[in-house]
Amino acid sequence: MRRALTAVTAGAALLLSLAACDTADEALPETICGTPVSPDLSGPLLRPGGKIVEGSRVDRQEARTAPCVLSVDGERALGFRFAFHNGSPGDLLALSRESTVIGLTEPARVDLGFEDSVLGNDGATATALCKTAGGDHFTLTVQAKRAYKKNRDLRPAVEAFMRTYMTETLKTLNCG
Repeated sequence: MRRALTAVTAGAALLLSLAACDTADEALPETICGTPVSPDLSGPLLRPGGKIVEGSRVDRQEARTAPCVLSVDGERALGFRFAFHNGSPGDLLALSRESTVIGLTEPARVDLGFEDSVLGNDGATATALCKTAGGDHFTLTVQAKRAYKKNRDLRPAVEAFMRTYMTETLKTLNCG
């Protein structure tokens, strides 16, 4: 009887530990949409964590405008738009206010070190000279879907992420 009780207790403990592992957060990715990025930068935009799935149509060789999405537990967490084009996209601040493609909440022009950059409560967009097969400019838009649009709390995290992510993305594009 004592052995049976010990075996049942050990089995229950094993099942509980396996269940705990199954519900634990996945490790944050070190590469997002083909761009290396520190989990320290993406973490605030992806938490609370869970099962992370990436869906990307980005092809750096083709250099065509395309989306990439990171979902956490089936819900969209980060949306990216990689846009390749000739010439400046125009006034990013106006586009950030009016465009359904960019559509940032409380957008403001910031200096992230690129030709033009705009930061909002829920994302950022930036453009830079970048000669590729798709044109002479590259514009990246990042939308943090988990951000509360009326809350400015994630702005510093979005800004830090965008500053680094855009820089690293430009490196992967081999801008000529």
